[in-house]
Amino acid sequence: MEDKKSIVTLNIGSQRVSLAQFSVGKGGGLVLLKYEFYELSGDPAADSARLPQIKLAVAALVDSLGVAKSNVIYSLSGHSAFTRFIKTPALDEENVEKLIAFEAQQNIPFPLNEVAWDYQRIVAKGEDGEAEYALVAIKKDSLDELTEVIEEAPLTVKGVDVAPMVLYNAFRFSYPEIEGCSLLIDVGARTTNLIFIEGERVFTRSIP
Repeated sequence: MEDKKSIVTLNIGSQRVSLAQFSVGKGGGLVLLKYEFYELSGDPAADSARLPQIKLAVAALVDSLGVAKSNVIYSLSGHSAFTRFIKTPALDEENVEKLIAFEAQQNIPFPLNEVAWDYQRIVAKGEDGEAEYALVAIKKDSLDELTEVIEEAPLTVKGVDVAPMVLYNAFRFSYPEIEGCSLLIDVGARTTNLIFIEGERVFTRSIP
């Protein structure tokens, strides 16, 4: 049953589905309570065959960890989403939203009414006086199908992210003192994600 004091996360990879439950420690850090994964069979590139397997995997993990009806934030593999890094003048939030929406129209290779998109500020104001943002988009029909499968588990979806940005956020949270250049390499079944980090700045590349 739902534990309102815990955090439940779900990672949908090309070959593995992972579910974890965390609690918040006294110092504000995260404490891993439970973790399990479920291996998917078959070709990781065969997207049409994956959805039924993901449905079985999520239901089995939810039952095993006893987290039914919990709120969950889930992440997708890097190849599932379109990601761009853009620079803008350092503006107030209202004007930033308008400018990012314009940039989304210019950069996302699909009509905006067919995608779910969002952005995350990476650098508030760099040496050149500009802010940097990560822009991420995914086709709505794919996202809706996956969310429906997860909520049948049953879980309540409260957020979605992509694996490279999740790794970046986890790195910055875990190692706030590191200011030099760092490279995270996430070797998956279908793609390898490279996450280049320098201070607040980040750049990602997914290689098939």
